[in-house]
Amino acid sequence: MAKRTIRKQTSERRSSNDSDTTVTVSEEYTVEESADAESVTVTESVEVSAEEAAASPKDDSGDSKKSFLNEYKDKNKLMTSVLYGIGVLISALLAFYIRIIPRDGVFMENGFIRLGENDPWYHWRNVNYLLENYPSMMWFDPATTYPYGTPQAFAPLYDMIAATVIKALQIVTGNGTEEFAMTVFAYWPCVLAGVCVIAVYFVAKYLFDSRNIGLMSAFLLAVAPGQFLSRSIIGFSDHHVAEVLFSSLVILFLILTLLKARDKIITFEDIFKGKLSAFKPILPYAILTGLAMGTYTLIWEGALLFAFIIGVFITIQMMINHLKGEGTAFIAVTGLIIFVIDLLFIFVTPQIGEYKSLHLMALGAGILAMVFMAVLSYALEKKNLNRLYYPGILAGLVVIVSVVGSLVSSTVKNALLGLVGFFTRTGGALTIGEASPYFGSDVNPLLFTVLIAVFLILLPFMATSYIKKSNVKKGLLAGWSVLFLLLVLASGSALSLFTTFSVMGYIWILALPIMAYIAVKNNSMEKILLVVWTVILLWAMVQQNRFTYYFVVPVVILTSWLFMELARAVKADEAWALFNKNFLSKDRNKQPEPAPSYSSKQEKAQSRRDSSKVKAKPADNGNEKIAVAAVVLIIALGFLLVPTYSLTTQYVSGTGGPNEAWIDASLWLRDNTPEPGLDWFGHYEEPLQDIDGDGVADTGSGIGIEHFENQASIVPFDYPGLAYGVLSWWDYGHWLEVIGERMVNANPFQFGVGGRRGAITDEMIPGAAPFFVAETEKEATGYLADIDPREDKVGARYIVTDIEMASGMSKFYAMTAWTLDTQNYSVTINLNGQDTTLIGSDRYFNSMVYRLHMLDAVGLEQYRLVYESMGYSSSSTMSAQEIFYKQLYNQLYSKSVTETNTGYVKIFEYVEGAVIKGTAAPNETVDLTLTIQTNQNRIFNYNQSVKADADGSFSFTVPYSTTGPKTGETNFAVKPIGSYTVKYGAAEERVDVSEDDILNGRTVTV
Repeated sequence: MAKRTIRKQTSERRSSNDSDTTVTVSEEYTVEESADAESVTVTESVEVSAEEAAASPKDDSGDSKKSFLNEYKDKNKLMTSVLYGIGVLISALLAFYIRIIPRDGVFMENGFIRLGENDPWYHWRNVNYLLENYPSMMWFDPATTYPYGTPQAFAPLYDMIAATVIKALQIVTGNGTEEFAMTVFAYWPCVLAGVCVIAVYFVAKYLFDSRNIGLMSAFLLAVAPGQFLSRSIIGFSDHHVAEVLFSSLVILFLILTLLKARDKIITFEDIFKGKLSAFKPILPYAILTGLAMGTYTLIWEGALLFAFIIGVFITIQMMINHLKGEGTAFIAVTGLIIFVIDLLFIFVTPQIGEYKSLHLMALGAGILAMVFMAVLSYALEKKNLNRLYYPGILAGLVVIVSVVGSLVSSTVKNALLGLVGFFTRTGGALTIGEASPYFGSDVNPLLFTVLIAVFLILLPFMATSYIKKSNVKKGLLAGWSVLFLLLVLASGSALSLFTTFSVMGYIWILALPIMAYIAVKNNSMEKILLVVWTVILLWAMVQQNRFTYYFVVPVVILTSWLFMELARAVKADEAWALFNKNFLSKDRNKQPEPAPSYSSKQEKAQSRRDSSKVKAKPADNGNEKIAVAAVVLIIALGFLLVPTYSLTTQYVSGTGGPNEAWIDASLWLRDNTPEPGLDWFGHYEEPLQDIDGDGVADTGSGIGIEHFENQASIVPFDYPGLAYGVLSWWDYGHWLEVIGERMVNANPFQFGVGGRRGAITDEMIPGAAPFFVAETEKEATGYLADIDPREDKVGARYIVTDIEMASGMSKFYAMTAWTLDTQNYSVTINLNGQDTTLIGSDRYFNSMVYRLHMLDAVGLEQYRLVYESMGYSSSSTMSAQEIFYKQLYNQLYSKSVTETNTGYVKIFEYVEGAVIKGTAAPNETVDLTLTIQTNQNRIFNYNQSVKADADGSFSFTVPYSTTGPKTGETNFAVKPIGSYTVKYGAAEERVDVSEDDILNGRTVTV
């Protein structure tokens, strides 16, 4: 008997839950012929691709092949899990490696370990305190915001975890040095970034039931540029990367909760009757979500952002479920469990930064809102009323409460305004780099907020019967994307999306509306969560660019999903199977079966006649399909990864943090100024701020987040008698406190900045901003004295400046912005043949910061230069700015200030000043001069001029001692050469002044 095999392959598209599926069916016919040609047996076998087997109902007992796009369903295939595990581990290690590339900028040649930027230094202060007092946290720090001190400004858990890890490693290694601890702390954010990559893998995997989407999301997060990378780079040991990790865990456990609830019917009646069997499998995951949320809240004091995300999701999902008649009990109970657990975490924690009271109020309000929504849904269901009543009543109540409340109470009005633009900053706070609007100020962030609100409203609206045609729904979502893009273009910041997220910054705009349509159409709760998560993070990012490090997570997930949809569209499944068969299979080189032999010519002829009855197409080896899929996917990957690689390389080119000049200046301050009298690792209690005498701490006022960050202290801390403050711009407060080990007035929490918050007519709050922009020495000293309310004290003994503060092209504008008085600082001058407007008016040149830093405090009576750091490269931007402003000053005022670079950082001391008195001819001009040499061997002349009165009496108040430092006081490095010279008429007197004279305000007579 002879056998012949004929194969036939066909394809068709079938619909699945959220996409169309290409189904490939292979039919095989085996023809058996008897020797006498009287009987023919045809056997048919049908093979369906694994993709269809996964998407269609099937018998689970049968075997199915693994496809390229969908994971194995057989959990026993350990090798597959191992391969994916290796892929995730490689992605995590890649994330770690990328972030340690610039480690030479952290571990300096002189042995100094330089942490990045500002806040990581204060985290190190907390961790170092914990290592000395483990497990006690520093809940109050008198060394910052002098003379009041500051309650712990960070949520405690990040520092507690870091300290615990370091403590354990110290025990294991036997190395208890501070250098070892600080080294571990410098690497800590890189480790957390790797763990983030693993967490995001599981988030994406469970969102789409796809290991491939999970693996691609993990890889893209590992290599993504932007603030997630810059805030998890070596040395940037801030809590931001931990925020992303623990917020991703919140989302992960909530997704698992939603997946466990799929196909389970849970009603309010069951809950009321205690029939919770359907809820029992879900309960552990809901509790885990609550625990993750509580932990996340202890990592970051602003964790209400994700409570808000969950609250909005719960509201929208309850609306959709009610409109579709699918019940809301499970959603409401899940939300209540999460919020109650989070509330308990907060209640038992002494402090959550400045926001504990806000957390308690917001979560309490959220719990009440969920109970109300659940009761309303249940009541409407019982009465069998039109389902549209539910969203209608909720929307109506929101409008009524908002309008009536705003008309009746300004407090309600401010609260509502604060909610709409909660993260929006105003006034001087807009100059904080990370707090500025992502798309700039050309387009009001409120417009983006309105557009985002419209998107959220569309989600439940698409579940109503008003929109029946899918094309209308798609059109509405597509229209939203177009409007969003137009708004981005109008802002002039469209390129920001590329520099922050690479091409993924535009891909998500395409993917989001598609995902929203699929999610609502199928009421896929986990995908609705993804949409809400993305949109709320977008709302936060629009107001403050810092939230890009959160937004990158849904961006990489949506990008990965869209890429896999592209792979599906080009039949990558089929192409992979063919590639495996043609090039990887063991049978790829199998020789064809030999031609059949025939016993006679009649038998051969009969075989030919039978073969002609079944016609088959020529065999297709599928190489063309392989080529098409490969070319499309390689181009797509190149389009995605090439610019990403380029941008990521730029982000890891260096680390931030204090430059060498700031490090040297801070160390000099530590080693050459009097000890302030505090135990740096001691425990101190916060004084009660109770100006109204009601026994309750006073709170600040304002709108949005500034309400909780503008709390003014009234009662100073009870410092030792030797204590004093160090005043600089707020950017540098943590460096001076932690490296310099001195108490600072202003810090990166923006405490001690001073200025105004509401209107220019408000009273000026004493602090750094009004001091540095003051236009006379007397005005500046008045603000310095007012910083400390105690009559016998001034706010600061040392003033630290740098060229960035003094330059009109750098941080000077920020100082004016905090006072809300930014007018008349600019002039228009001709530069290179073009009229250019820049800061450079009398107000600028008379400012205290200019006179201190640019003019070396020459002519000032109570401020002396005591230290000058190294200069900077003549090719640097700041070098050009110092020379430019000195040239402009000389040109405008006919002065002869030396047009050279000086120290990048300068330290000045405020002193009582000695009085030099004498007698000259009546109304005669008297000149005083003193030659000064800095520690950088730069020489300048300190001078003053006065006019004798009608009796011929004159006096000078001078800040420099000519006899050298005094033991126990400032060991100043900037020293006079010789004595003061006093000239009047033909007379020339030389006068020496001691340090005691300077410090005690004594009089020296000529």
